[in-house]
Amino acid sequence: MAFTLQEKLLSGQVIVLDGATGTEIARLGGEMHSAAWCAVANKTHPDMVRQIHEDYVRAGADVITTNTFATCRHVLAGAGMADETIAINRRAVELACEARDRVGVSRPVAVAGSLSNTLAWQQGTTIPDPRYIPSPVEEVDNYREMADTLANAGADFLLLEMMLDVVHASRLMEAAVATGLPVWVGISCSQLTDGTLVGWDINQEGRVRGPRQRNPTAVGSGDDNIAWETPALVEIIQALKSIGGEAFGIMHSTVETTAPGLAALFENWSGPVMAYPETMIFDHDTHRARIKVAEPDFASACRAWVESGVQIIGGCCGTTIEHIRQMVDHLPTRVGPRTGVIN
Repeated sequence: MAFTLQEKLLSGQVIVLDGATGTEIARLGGEMHSAAWCAVANKTHPDMVRQIHEDYVRAGADVITTNTFATCRHVLAGAGMADETIAINRRAVELACEARDRVGVSRPVAVAGSLSNTLAWQQGTTIPDPRYIPSPVEEVDNYREMADTLANAGADFLLLEMMLDVVHASRLMEAAVATGLPVWVGISCSQLTDGTLVGWDINQEGRVRGPRQRNPTAVGSGDDNIAWETPALVEIIQALKSIGGEAFGIMHSTVETTAPGLAALFENWSGPVMAYPETMIFDHDTHRARIKVAEPDFASACRAWVESGVQIIGGCCGTTIEHIRQMVDHLPTRVGPRTGVIN
């Protein structure tokens, strides 16, 4: 990570993350894949990926995130691109670095290498394709390969995205920490009808048609490769922080759920906190998103979180360049005190 950005982190200044990459690629007409989401765009639409990064920097982002959320080997296998895993991940880092250099702003801009636990999906669903679910050994090897590739290609730090369990998120966390790079951890959560906060549950977000699937976005293990219980949010935080991490946050969660998620995080983590919610309703049949949080409302929520102690702020799926631009215009320059009250 650029040293000046690290100083900013330590001094309590606000750090601006970028917004969505995948839904921006879809919105702009880039190629999406039913199994590997936006991963193929690094190969098919590199200019578009680079331009999105550039636009976020111009909008005020201090961090741009590589288009690698869905580029682990077992995900790319679903798109017939497993043999291109290293090349696609390297290219993603190159595109982000090129964008940063081309914009040439005076402030430090860091490149975050994104990693997740996502799987190759079945056509038209968010249910894992059983043909590409890795064994526990393969899973660990694939995470190590990807983390090392992003680090060696020039990522300034690693950003774990959509952590929603303990076992598989811990495997990814260990691979990331082993690179020696700083690691920021993005945990996704859902709130049950009784108020309980759990790891992000696709059923709670209303995206599954037909019979209930238990957390089908996550990697399974043992004899039951898909269905496994969703742990409490606090359990996830405690497990991952025991491994490492320089910053923890709530991401890819609704704006409504992000606030209580942040409150739980403040109670269980004393370091820098980040927030970047999703702002969309996504149709997996058409690969198109409909914005459900308007730019002014998004900017207002983000400002309130920063005033409550969140230091690293941005957006996830559905967040556009304009969302980030308006957010930046409304942010305070310094983080507010942690009062324990999250608006």
